[in-house]
Amino acid sequence: MKWWTLQQLKSKKPETRKVAVERLFAENPAEAVDHLLALANDPDHEVRKAVVQALGRTKDEKVLTPLMSSLHDPDSEVREAAVVSLAQVNDTRAIDPLTRALEDPRHEVRWRAARALDALGWQPANDEQIVLRALAAGEFVKAVGVGAGAVQRLVALLKDEQNPNRRAVVEALGQIGDARAIKALAAAVNDADPTVRVSAIDALCDVRDEKVTKALVIALRDKDQHVRATAATVLGKIGDANAGEPLLASLKDVNWSVRKAAVEALGRLNEPRAAESLTELLKDPDHDVREVTVAALGEIGEPRAVERLVLALADSQSAVRQLAAAALRRIDCQWEKSAAARQAIPELKIALQSNEYWVRQSASEVMAKLDKVYAAEPELTSMNTAIRLRQQVAIDALFKALNDYDSDLRLAAAEALGRIGNAHLAKPLVTALDDTDQWVRQAAARALERIGWIPADDAQHAQHQAALHLRPCDA
Repeated sequence: MKWWTLQQLKSKKPETRKVAVERLFAENPAEAVDHLLALANDPDHEVRKAVVQALGRTKDEKVLTPLMSSLHDPDSEVREAAVVSLAQVNDTRAIDPLTRALEDPRHEVRWRAARALDALGWQPANDEQIVLRALAAGEFVKAVGVGAGAVQRLVALLKDEQNPNRRAVVEALGQIGDARAIKALAAAVNDADPTVRVSAIDALCDVRDEKVTKALVIALRDKDQHVRATAATVLGKIGDANAGEPLLASLKDVNWSVRKAAVEALGRLNEPRAAESLTELLKDPDHDVREVTVAALGEIGEPRAVERLVLALADSQSAVRQLAAAALRRIDCQWEKSAAARQAIPELKIALQSNEYWVRQSASEVMAKLDKVYAAEPELTSMNTAIRLRQQVAIDALFKALNDYDSDLRLAAAEALGRIGNAHLAKPLVTALDDTDQWVRQAAARALERIGWIPADDAQHAQHQAALHLRPCDA
């Protein structure tokens, strides 16, 4: 069998020679070394790779020199196999050639060389070797510790599109902050890989430079949504006023995350010109966008946004409503008395007809609040008639809500009428004492108490008391 295997080593077919190499080692590893060494320079790289792998498993001293020579093989897979085999031989004489392998053009070769050197107990002798070993092992923090001396090699790694750690390289360059590093990061904003572009943009968040700002503005039009969103966020952090106009354009982006990032950036820039465009986003279909929009309007503090923010108090999302309330207080601590708040009443009335429960309930609460404020105001001369009309509109809407199919809205309407505190509102509330829902009945009874209502007879009194004091079993 051995004779036939040796004959196959001379075959003209590379695949046959490769199989023979593997079989020869399996039959007799000790006797196989000399035959394997003869094939160390085989014209086929797969055969050479098989030879190198087999030589490493023999652990014979004679294989050390040919394995070190294989570190210069034109094929990267052969070089990688040579590093692995040298690690198996475990001879300190391989340290120097393995150190040189830390600069191999193939990432896998460099990584395996670093592992092999660690196993041999090797320690870097200078900063250059520290950087080489750290980059080969993917330990970029250690390379950053060297400082500017690591920039050139990091930039070279960043340009290697086959390197799987390019995002980590970008982060390392961002930590160094060298001018060459910043230049490389700015160039990486146009990288073919969108994940690298995102990392590069993020790494530039503390750089105040006109060229960097221009690169980020261009990135706002990137085909990748994550790149656009990150660019908007970073522009907001940098705080360059020149980014205002491009960010305004991003408010119309098709992707919600980009719109959200643009809104937050404009809020940080405190850009008054953005107020009008931002108010349009209070109708955005995405609630996250609406949330950051009301917060941004509060940051900007533009009084023209009050009317739209009042309407946002009837948003379907509680977070939007809460943020809108905070934004209004920040813009005008007495916004309820403003003309802008009054101008929101017609749309609030429409909101009372919404199919969404929270929109209806929130709208009714806002209208009741506005009505109470206006009722407590002194005579407003020429405006007084208009205010009373708006008050009546709000009250009529609440009366209508008392008959809504949704019991929660009926309950909210009863509570709102009670807070208005007008004795003329008693009649519909008395009717609500017969509501099919026990909690609506109780809300109506408490509202009647608040407005000072007096029962007309014993029957009304009993009805009122029954609604007011629910029995434990009823609750």
